[in-house]
Amino acid sequence: MEYERGFDRLVNFSDAVVAIAATLLILPLVELAEPDEGAQFIDILRNHGVELFAFVLSFLVIFSQWLSHHRVFRDLVGYTRGLIWVNFVWLLSIVFLPFPTKLIAEKNGYDASASSLYVANIAVSVIAMFVADIIVSRHPNIVASDTPTAANNGAVTSVLILVALGLSFTPLGLWSLLVLLLTRPINRVIGRVAE
Repeated sequence: MEYERGFDRLVNFSDAVVAIAATLLILPLVELAEPDEGAQFIDILRNHGVELFAFVLSFLVIFSQWLSHHRVFRDLVGYTRGLIWVNFVWLLSIVFLPFPTKLIAEKNGYDASASSLYVANIAVSVIAMFVADIIVSRHPNIVASDTPTAANNGAVTSVLILVALGLSFTPLGLWSLLVLLLTRPINRVIGRVAE
């Protein structure tokens, strides 16, 4: 187990990378706001709706992935080398997200390869946090002693994101991400069966 100060640096660095990735998402939209005497907001919305949609979608993805990261890391007092590497992969997927977002926006959401790359990027992020959960569960010495044990539900999300990835190669494209809405109902069913 590493020292607590090193752990704080790891979490702070992760938060900074997430903030930078979220900032990178907005930069292409800032260019849309350049002064044009006759342009109204409704014109920008009509002409650049896909870019705005891609921004909102990616911002929500980054936010949900940050929440997942926070859930895994909030009760930790240390870390392992394995956790550092899994966190690195997770950060890489977060900071890379603006790239497939831009591809989707440029192709008006109709480029199948851009959609699949986007979903694959999210899959890397989701699976990395699932692996982080597994690492934490196998190293109780890095978890604060007063922390209640929580159920690890990352397996269901990981399976569903892989299903979404497979479906992203079909005409569904980005709509394949709707499969993730099944996460909570499936987790509830599993919880009832386990009782």
